[in-house]
Amino acid sequence: MQYDRESFLQSRSKNARYNRPLESDADELDNLFNKKFKFRFSSEWRLPDAGAWFAEPPWTVKELSTLKSRLNFHKSQLNDFNIEEWSAHTRRRNPAGDVSWRIRSQINPEFLTQAWTKFYECAYTYNIIAEKAKSSRKMVSLHLCEAPGAFIASLNHYLKSHYPNIEWQWIASTLNPYYEGNSPSNMISDDRFMFHTLDHWEFGRDNTGNLMDWENSQSIIRRAKELGEVLLVTADGSIDCLQKPDAQEEVTSPLHYCEIVTALQALSEGGTLIFKLFTLFEHSTVSLMYLINHLFEEVNIYKPVTSRQGNSEVYAVCLKYRGSEHLQPYLPVLRSGYGSDLYCDKSLFSLQHIPQDFLKQIEECAYYFCSIQCQVINNNLQAYLTRNSIAFQVDVKKIKSWVATAFLAQYELRPLPCDQEIMRGALHQEDHKLNTNPRYHRGSYSERQSYTGMTLKEKCKNLGSFLHTDIFLKPEIFINEPVRWVEMLEGAADLPLAFTYGKPLQAVNSSKFIFVPIYKLYLQIVGEPEFRDTVVSHDSRTDTSTDLAYLQCDTEDWKVLSFPVLNLDEDYATYEKKCFATLLENLEQLTAGDSLFLRNFNTLTHFNISVLFILCKKCFEKLGFTSDNGIVLHNLVNKNACSVYLNKIKNECDSVRSDAKDVLSALPVQITNSEQFFNNIVFYNNTFYRNKCVKYLCAIEQRIN
Repeated sequence: MQYDRESFLQSRSKNARYNRPLESDADELDNLFNKKFKFRFSSEWRLPDAGAWFAEPPWTVKELSTLKSRLNFHKSQLNDFNIEEWSAHTRRRNPAGDVSWRIRSQINPEFLTQAWTKFYECAYTYNIIAEKAKSSRKMVSLHLCEAPGAFIASLNHYLKSHYPNIEWQWIASTLNPYYEGNSPSNMISDDRFMFHTLDHWEFGRDNTGNLMDWENSQSIIRRAKELGEVLLVTADGSIDCLQKPDAQEEVTSPLHYCEIVTALQALSEGGTLIFKLFTLFEHSTVSLMYLINHLFEEVNIYKPVTSRQGNSEVYAVCLKYRGSEHLQPYLPVLRSGYGSDLYCDKSLFSLQHIPQDFLKQIEECAYYFCSIQCQVINNNLQAYLTRNSIAFQVDVKKIKSWVATAFLAQYELRPLPCDQEIMRGALHQEDHKLNTNPRYHRGSYSERQSYTGMTLKEKCKNLGSFLHTDIFLKPEIFINEPVRWVEMLEGAADLPLAFTYGKPLQAVNSSKFIFVPIYKLYLQIVGEPEFRDTVVSHDSRTDTSTDLAYLQCDTEDWKVLSFPVLNLDEDYATYEKKCFATLLENLEQLTAGDSLFLRNFNTLTHFNISVLFILCKKCFEKLGFTSDNGIVLHNLVNKNACSVYLNKIKNECDSVRSDAKDVLSALPVQITNSEQFFNNIVFYNNTFYRNKCVKYLCAIEQRIN
């Protein structure tokens, strides 16, 4: 649907505040709301035989390489800009910057984010609901790389507003934020929506949610098809390219390939596919788009108005799938490139199999979106140099107002009753939930690149500067009193175990139980080869004794248990289960009334947190977190429950443990990741790992000097 130009001109003429030419105003909105390209399929195009797929080395097209160089030149002008300062500037310049707050104030939809508005634009602009769904009044949607879930909430709003009679079911997948082996750089840990809808999420055979694993992909497809005909698939995946801004397409292309191959297997005839991509310069994207054009009746490239103008993000909206039978002859060769080096080492199609008229369309499309992005980057640079101009500020303010007004009118947004929302209004009360991964970036691209060439002393100083940034100086996220008590003991009510299984953890790369910037700094320090000897030496000298006087209670019957520090060459799963066995052995030696002080007990994983929760809830009078890096289990009141619960966990671990499977948790995340228990675990870990960072850097500095 095009923007209603005449209605806009009429509305502008009624308001004398705006002194810009009316026609140019409408032209500007036309450009913002209609950044589109539609491929023109030719009946003469043919896919090569399966034997010719992945048979040739990568290739380039001169015209596309020239566009890539042009875009990277414009991007390189930003290398020396502080990322926080530049992001703030471009946010102020964003013509769609007022859309979200205007929608929130007038519509107040469920889980409104920028992704919510982008999907709604795609849905409304291209009428993405398949004819089969309209006639049968049933539809299943599959959402790949979906965290945090705004596409789903937006789709619900769109369906309830325009197709209220369709019976809709959905399944989603993403990198599992509850699996500690996943990297925070590639994963969105915001689980406000997922936490309440976990039954709808599928993380695959190994529980990682890694879509680039074939078996995980097949597990997701089976789960979706069990619900019925899949008539919509969305894929919004990306990979952090902060360190490689000039290679965004190459870095993300293997993931996009896996998304598309998964979607094509799951989708039913007549269905719709929407997936994110970036530039169209590389052989991999050209080949994928050629394949897509054979499998859908209509293929569009679209940049929503609420997508940041200065980035490369666009969406492919593919309508009327021709059916998976067209894919079957090629499925074995598609699998061979799935999540493998073959996809990077070879081209999906050789250049000679790509028709010239298709290449011309790719060049036309790439040129159009590249030109938009280059112009925006230049405009933002010019605006940055004149950012104190009052005229500039007024101009931006007017544009934002126009776009927000036009957005609500064009997409016919209207409020939904809470009972039609997925969460029945619950997400509107989630603002208070602790965000363990706040937005946090520092420095410029050039500064980040220069780190690898720094001397040992310069690296230590660079990392030490993090300790003086806002995130490390907030007293409210650390434990500052001697001990913070949590009293949770209840009566005889049962606490049912619910085991989660998955790939054994090789290392703890992320955690829901700590502020991510703090843990990232810790990982950077211990991961630096030049610091390794100092870190290992410091940990080996850690004092395992403890002064219990500050606990302000009778310590006559106290026991102290110090766990060994993880050997950096040891896989974490083995270490964790050894520590659990040690804990169980020591607990069995306690008698009623005894208390246990734990030193160096890892509280980053759901397995250990579920154990700690059981001890606190069923066995001890109260649980204490100290600012001195210790955990207190005070006054054993139910040794039998302690023995029963923990032995069940031990038996389960022993029975399932293998190279491919381990017990990852003994309780649902809805129990362990909520309320004051969860918050105090986070504050304890913030304190524990902040202190570790301080001590490591002090030891490194002493060694240097």
